[in-house]
Amino acid sequence: MADLKASLENLGRAFARLDEFASLPVTHQRDQAGVVQAFEFTFELFWKTFQKLAPELGLQATSPRQAIQAGLRMGAIPIEDEAAWGLMLRDRNQTSHLYNDQLAKEVFLRVVQQYLPAFSRALENLRAYVARGGIG
Repeated sequence: MADLKASLENLGRAFARLDEFASLPVTHQRDQAGVVQAFEFTFELFWKTFQKLAPELGLQATSPRQAIQAGLRMGAIPIEDEAAWGLMLRDRNQTSHLYNDQLAKEVFLRVVQQYLPAFSRALENLRAYVARGGIG
């Protein structure tokens, strides 16, 4: 559980940084790229946290896709956010392997409009898990 608490603290800091970056005005392409990179980092911490929790619940999560599925099954990801998490995985895979200005703009908008709220809900659920010892 201590390892999980450390993961949640790191995740909370990464989310706060992403939220801060996304709330600032975009005055240069560098600003948009910073938000996209902060999204990628935050996404990585989320799926790795889901991966850590999965075995405790009898689930296997050796890949990001399996970790997201475990997050859904354990209730960390609300069912209404399932599509957003699927898009996140796709965007993370695309942005981490190539850079395309149009893709960066599209991902930036999804981060601000869809992913930040979905991250916030999942983080709240993960914190509740630690507080009560299980996701309900």
